[in-house]
Amino acid sequence: MADYKIKLNNNHGGKEFNSGFHFVGKVKPIKEKDKNTDNWEDIPFFSTEEEGKKKVFQFIVETALSNELKVKVTGKEKPYAYPYSRQHGKSAKVEWNKRFNKEAYPDNTYHLIEPEWDRIEKFKEIVEKDCWVEVKGKYIPYEFEAEDGKVIKGISRQISFINPINEEGKVIIDGEVKEIKVDKNTINYVCDFQSPDFIEVNRFNMQIGINTTYQDSETGDTKVNAVVLTNGVERSEPKDVEMMVYQKKVEQGISMADAFASLNTYDFIEVIGQDNNRATFAYVDVVEEIGTDDPFSQVDSSEKVTRQERVTNGDKKGLEVISYVQSSLMRELLTEEELRKTVALTSNNPFNSVNNSDDPFSQTDKDKDPFSSSNSNKDDDPFA
Repeated sequence: MADYKIKLNNNHGGKEFNSGFHFVGKVKPIKEKDKNTDNWEDIPFFSTEEEGKKKVFQFIVETALSNELKVKVTGKEKPYAYPYSRQHGKSAKVEWNKRFNKEAYPDNTYHLIEPEWDRIEKFKEIVEKDCWVEVKGKYIPYEFEAEDGKVIKGISRQISFINPINEEGKVIIDGEVKEIKVDKNTINYVCDFQSPDFIEVNRFNMQIGINTTYQDSETGDTKVNAVVLTNGVERSEPKDVEMMVYQKKVEQGISMADAFASLNTYDFIEVIGQDNNRATFAYVDVVEEIGTDDPFSQVDSSEKVTRQERVTNGDKKGLEVISYVQSSLMRELLTEEELRKTVALTSNNPFNSVNNSDDPFSQTDKDKDPFSSSNSNKDDDPFA
């Protein structure tokens, strides 16, 4: 039985939690309100900031009808690049302007892990309005203090890879046509939200520590107030993440919502779920007035078909836990010190200046699940 792996920082030894998302869908531009006209206008996918020293690439990927997820990546020129060698299991440090010069590498086993600055140039060639793409990346939790003193918390979806989807629902990776896979299972993807054969590709993995859980006494839904340990200079920094586990009937055992409600502060688990920012729909009967001279007015109702209309009846937002990585649960793995915040909040939203150098996908194959390890201590496991 393989041990479950948690990344440790090379400098201070602190735990660092990984996350990854996998979306397939239709590209839409992000809209912003014009301050002068109050009209909502499309913003460009690509832009520059800081007098051209920072590249920004962002758009919305619609994974299902009206489920719109904003994804983004930023890139800056850096002093150094870090080619990686699988054979040696380490990176080398080369000057930025020599990153494409393989003669500057220690040997020919080293390969450049594309910095975001260069990767964005490739993304610009792939993404256009209404095209279909596969997007992989990671979540970056953030929090900052607004001008009114209110603390704003959320997560940004940081892009690592973008691959085009062809009309046959196949993904094109480095020029090679491949089947779309979700959790290593091949699916028959259809680029049509209205098709009865459409399958939504919207999946995330996230390693989390438990702060608190709350189960609604009426619905049975469980809210999980989680903590993600992120990279810090002197220690790993905890960032808050909220997610929901909705109550579902089960034929035997207990539901996922009940199991998560039993978790305690300092517990650790890796969750699998879907990312929601969607409108929800219902179908209602369309009642039409029948004239007195309608010969069908007296026909038995069993022989009539009532026309239905789809209407929006609400929305569903946030990270929804659907399952978990078997045997990832570790009781009391975290400490009070690890959950204590030490970095002061700033008025600057880190969504605009996030550091993507520590990319969980950068040293894995594009089709490889970065959360391939699975087993650990099963004692006291409510999910077993």
